[in-house]
Amino acid sequence: MPESRIERLFWRFWLAGLLILAAMIAMNPWFTNAVSPWGIRDHQSAGNALRVDAIQAAWQAAGVMNLARLGMAIDLVYIGVYSFGAYCGGRLFARSGKASIRRLGWVIVGASFIVGIADYVETICQFVQAMTFAGNDRLAYIAAVAQPVKSTAFLTTFFGLLAALFLRRMARRVS
Repeated sequence: MPESRIERLFWRFWLAGLLILAAMIAMNPWFTNAVSPWGIRDHQSAGNALRVDAIQAAWQAAGVMNLARLGMAIDLVYIGVYSFGAYCGGRLFARSGKASIRRLGWVIVGASFIVGIADYVETICQFVQAMTFAGNDRLAYIAAVAQPVKSTAFLTTFFGLLAALFLRRMARRVS
């Protein structure tokens, strides 16, 4: 069966997003220290300006502040690529003839919008603080609130797409 346009977009963007994510995960150890043992994730969930300032000062002292800014810029690209890929995957599976795959596809579509919006909100709040080298209570709070929403939606899309791929494969074997 020939691949549809939406399936080609799904594979290209979703896998490209996962590759960018892998690169960001590989960069994260450079941002770990006594102040931010979880690296970038500590900056995402800091919650207040004082904590952001402490993390950024530690990164500056370690000589990785500009690298952190670059990582956040890469994250802004990743968000669009991954979210679009997940959306395409959700739309692909939402067209399935099998009801369970179709429902899962629509869940993935919804989660792809949530992950995109929440991750952009979080990362823009982080990026502004990193570029100005100044923590901001409001931005830090917004990023900290968006972080678990983004993470939950990401996990929903990631494992939802894996499950949909598995279910589609099993359905094709049966027919």
